Amino acid sequence: MAKWIGDRISTEDHPNDTTIIIYPIKKRVREILLTAWVLSFTLVGLYLIYILSTGVENLNAPEDWTEEDYRNQKVYLIVFIGFWAYFEYKTLKALLWYKFGKELIRIDTEALHVKRSIFSYGKSHRFFFENIKEFGAQERNETSFGQYFENAYWTVGTDAIGFKHFGKSKSFGRKLDEKSTRLLIRFIDDRIKKLRKKKAKAQ
Repeated sequence: MAKWIGDRISTEDHPNDTTIIIYPIKKRVREILLTAWVLSFTLVGLYLIYILSTGVENLNAPEDWTEEDYRNQKVYLIVFIGFWAYFEYKTLKALLWYKFGKELIRIDTEALHVKRSIFSYGKSHRFFFENIKEFGAQERNETSFGQYFENAYWTVGTDAIGFKHFGKSKSFGRKLDEKSTRLLIRFIDDRIKKLRKKKAKAQ
């Protein structure tokens, strides 16, 4: 039977493993606004791409525009479309994540398995316990603009829990608050100890 940590983390114990599901933040009004924003932003970008592909010379421009004016307009469109493509990717990814995404964590007797999925698609990564170092909460800096930017609703957000694996930083737990992060870390530590003890007794 599934048990909950807060309103976003579902946990369930099985004979030989424990599964954890972390769901995205669900805010219906913001989700509707983000959907409308993505649709509008997509249409604007596609229209600008259409203008660029058909030639800026076909614009209803002032009669006194010179060849240099058209060239500058083309450069402006290319730069704008570049920025548009970046934010289009970020916001569309966030929208799909909020609607259809989740983080799947499985703890067995040997390893921690972490998978991020959208529409059930995603790759599971296995981290053996003996190779996991410095497991704990990620450092937060609420006054940092970068932190604020990365955790805006139109982005997927930063991870709350991290660790080192062969010297590389790994993390999970997108946009978890401090209380949920603390409880989840305690829960994972407890289940790792129990499962490893069970394995040792079976040997």
